[in-house]
Amino acid sequence: MLVPAPPKSRRIELILREVDSLPTLPAIAARLLSITTSDESDAREVVKLVSSDPALTAKVLRLCKRADLGVRQDVLTIDRAVVLLGFDAIRNAVLSIKVFELFEQVGQQTDNDNGNGNGQRDIDSQSDFDWTCNVRFDRVSFWRHSLAVAIVAEQIAAAHPGDRDLNPSEAFVCGLLHDIGKLALHYVLPKSFARVIELTDLNQGNIAEFERRILGIDHHTAGKRLAEQWKLPHRLHDCIWLHGSGYESLPRFEHRRMVGLVSLADRIARRQHIGYSGNFTFQQTTARLAESLGFKPQVVQQCTKNLLEELGRRCEALGLDDEPSAELFLQSIQQANQTLGRLNEALARRSRLAQVQARVLDAVSAFHAQITPTHGVQDVLDAVAMSARTALGEGFYAMLFQGRSRGPEPHAWLMCHYNGQGHPTRSQYIEPPPHMPHLSELALDQPASMSLIGLLPWITEFLQDAPDPRTVRLMPLSSGWNTSQSLVGSDHGSPTAQAVLLHDRAALPASAPLSALCRTWAAAIAAASRHDGARRVGEELAEVNRALAEAQQRLLHTESMARLGEMAAGAAHEMNNPLAVISGRSQLLVKHLPPESQQQQAAQTIVEQAHRLSDLITLLRMFADPPNPISRQTDIGRLLDETVRRLRSEPGIHETDKKVSLQIHHRLPQVMLDPDQISAAVTELLHNAVQASPKTSVHVSARIESMDRRLVIQVSDDGHGMDAYTLMHATDPFFSAKAAGRRSGMGLTRAQRLVEVNRGTLELRSTPDSGTVATLLIPLETA
Repeated sequence: MLVPAPPKSRRIELILREVDSLPTLPAIAARLLSITTSDESDAREVVKLVSSDPALTAKVLRLCKRADLGVRQDVLTIDRAVVLLGFDAIRNAVLSIKVFELFEQVGQQTDNDNGNGNGQRDIDSQSDFDWTCNVRFDRVSFWRHSLAVAIVAEQIAAAHPGDRDLNPSEAFVCGLLHDIGKLALHYVLPKSFARVIELTDLNQGNIAEFERRILGIDHHTAGKRLAEQWKLPHRLHDCIWLHGSGYESLPRFEHRRMVGLVSLADRIARRQHIGYSGNFTFQQTTARLAESLGFKPQVVQQCTKNLLEELGRRCEALGLDDEPSAELFLQSIQQANQTLGRLNEALARRSRLAQVQARVLDAVSAFHAQITPTHGVQDVLDAVAMSARTALGEGFYAMLFQGRSRGPEPHAWLMCHYNGQGHPTRSQYIEPPPHMPHLSELALDQPASMSLIGLLPWITEFLQDAPDPRTVRLMPLSSGWNTSQSLVGSDHGSPTAQAVLLHDRAALPASAPLSALCRTWAAAIAAASRHDGARRVGEELAEVNRALAEAQQRLLHTESMARLGEMAAGAAHEMNNPLAVISGRSQLLVKHLPPESQQQQAAQTIVEQAHRLSDLITLLRMFADPPNPISRQTDIGRLLDETVRRLRSEPGIHETDKKVSLQIHHRLPQVMLDPDQISAAVTELLHNAVQASPKTSVHVSARIESMDRRLVIQVSDDGHGMDAYTLMHATDPFFSAKAAGRRSGMGLTRAQRLVEVNRGTLELRSTPDSGTVATLLIPLETA
């Protein structure tokens, strides 16, 4: 699939095509170029070709009237001129004359077309600019500058006869045609090029920069394209294309010094304000450039000593206006004064703009000093109103803000009112109009758009603080940020936050500084909105992360318990058979061994330990495959009372029965659960509490949480408690913090397992030396 070219690229290509369509090089000049570049060239052909054009013959003979040729009498024949000047000089002279005549004809045609209104070419009508420009391209002044550059280049080259890279005749032609691209652009785009000249003169800049900005192409490229079409020598191509570039930055190619010589000559002609070049910038001094080229500054200065006199003679030879050298000198002075006047005017204009920009910068600086990155939207809106009062003057100010919608319903509009000192007075939310649910639908890039005009009647009733609501104006604040796309967790495509400043100021600063200030305000509002959104999303993410971490921890614990259960089930199955053999044989030994003997006591120990191991295997089976609960309606108070009584009746517990107290809240409903399993779980918790050496007593309580619809049973003690490590692993199978002789370490594990099969949870809280609180949370089914 082919991607269409952007409009600017298409326009540049059209311009280059128009340049290619310029009239070709006259036949005489083209034929002469062909003859003089051939190794078998004949002087008679050159004489015959030049003599065939009487006007050309007269101009060539006039070119022979030069003081540096040492000729004391007029040259009357072309044969003599060829002998005196040589093939190269004749070729360059004819080329110069014919190019000048060609563009004079083209220029007159362009002037006539512009005069009758038919000269604006189609490509010029496609320009991005719409203007009326009275500036005209002065071709005579242009040729005068070009001829001055040619003369300077020729004289400097002639002053260095030993330099093979610099031929005086070629230097003359290169200097004369170095800016030919300007003529091409003037012919192709007369109105646009006139605008380029106007902006260049107004800003005292480089015409090439404005050509690229407005036309998309400069005269360097256009001239190179024209030279290629005319099949001019490559030396001319390079001089037209690369002159004006920094000499040190030019690559090491064959014609590098000729390009540098043309750049030097152009700089000298511009310094003397001869003709029109359109370049008012000087990036390097003449002396430094001359030294880079290997020329002595005093030699260069000597070559330009009689420039105006030589320019007058050459103008006469080419038919460019016969002006005495004195008038040329006065004209150069007048042009220098005009340039100085335009420069002073530009400086004054820039000074006024700088003062406005300084005020805006002060306002921006004060605004930034007032807010911080942590300020919310409301604080930033208040700061914007205060900054607007400082920058725009005292008056009525209000802010209208709408945040980014996170759902299908749009946010309400926030209207903030301020007093005469810029301090906030009140804020209120208003419903958006049905025809405009979000402020992002405003045409914010068009302050006078119909959407803004249609918005004002809707909010008039909220402008009670305004002296005259009819004078209130709307200033949209848009930063261009797509906050909905940049905010983590945002919905793609949702409208972004927008703000509008309401004021009654009639006179405002210049549009460019005001636009910068508005974008500063808008960027701060957008950043605050995004910060608020990010903070909310961060809080939500933190909560989600906590829930996710807990879920992952529970899942990891469940998976670990499942794997441990599978291992326990396998181990219990494998140990059960050999344990049965050990238990049976040891019981037989007890019966057959002599009573009270040492051997019988050993056998009895084996029987007791086998029973203990059997109980442990039973616990492993229960952990691996807990029994299904048999739920029934249960009186919790009676269940806990019986559980505490059984605990007190156990061997070794009767001495501490006074340390267990029971508290049952009145009117506990009956709960659907397995009473045997819950009683066994509470018993395990009581065992742990009693063995924790409580200082006062073990407390058992039960209550119903009506809001969460669950039964809460708590067993608490004020014993030695558990440290963080013990608390973390308290429900792990076979874990115990007690030393040798401890219990199996399955008590809390069994209690948790029994509670889980009843859809409940076990929570433990403990502090060393302060005690432990064990809580059973069982959801209610039937009361």
